Amino acid sequence: MQTICEKAEGRKIKAAVAYAGDGAADLLPAKAGDLIVVNGSRNALASGATSARLLRQWYEQDVVLYAHETLHAKVFVVGRTAFVGSANLSRRAHNDGTIEAAIQTSDPLVCADARRFVDEMAAGATRVDETWLDWAASVPVSAGGTVLWNPDPPFLPDMPYDIWIGPEVAVDYTDEEEALAAEGRRIHRASGGRYQTITLREDIDEQARLEQPDMVVIIRSNHIRLARFLGRRRRRQAAMGFYRTDSQGVRRTLREVAGVLDMTPASLREDWIRLDPSQRELLVDLFELPKLPVRSS
Repeated sequence: MQTICEKAEGRKIKAAVAYAGDGAADLLPAKAGDLIVVNGSRNALASGATSARLLRQWYEQDVVLYAHETLHAKVFVVGRTAFVGSANLSRRAHNDGTIEAAIQTSDPLVCADARRFVDEMAAGATRVDETWLDWAASVPVSAGGTVLWNPDPPFLPDMPYDIWIGPEVAVDYTDEEEALAAEGRRIHRASGGRYQTITLREDIDEQARLEQPDMVVIIRSNHIRLARFLGRRRRRQAAMGFYRTDSQGVRRTLREVAGVLDMTPASLREDWIRLDPSQRELLVDLFELPKLPVRSS
């Protein structure tokens, strides 16, 4: 890690590194325009492995930041050099407190692949903003805690989110959309069992679109399915989410949902809508979702 940090002085940085702890700003000379993706899960923040204070400091320096929930990679591209190894951004890794290993290369093809990997991690993550940072700062930190690297994909949101509701439409998915779902299953290690990945066809303008970690109330022919959005898209109308397949998920009928929202089942089947704050609060209670702030105004 010391070599990476020294090499980064004065050079453009693009990195996907699982954990970035307190003091990392003094180690890695990140600057405006650099792109860094970190593991921003509640577990990472609660253990102190990822520092909310550090991320705010970088954010105020105009570093472009993304919070990924299951990231465990350590990939850095510094200028025209790529580093792929085991070290996180921590004082212990920097000062040789632990034994780390990494490959350093200036091969143009490898560097291009490393940049592409970081971009893909950013595409599947949440852009860090003021709202996210306020939430991250509210997570209690347990000194000396261990990082629980999400053994299962997180279903319930742990950061500000919106709730959408709309009908499932039967479509023939393209090869690209099928590949998108397959990638989601691979990244989130949810090929079956308790979770399943779905690909949706959304018809929503660019100013109002689904984003991670929004919750989607999908109206199917005979039941309701509650899915969490992954926020990964390759095309404007390709959208992906995942849902619980076990009995632990709260089950509600369309009549219940329509009654709470004071709408008719037929009107809910017409089009996708993003719930306003009062409607959202009602569905938060109905589906027993976390009482977190709204993602967008």
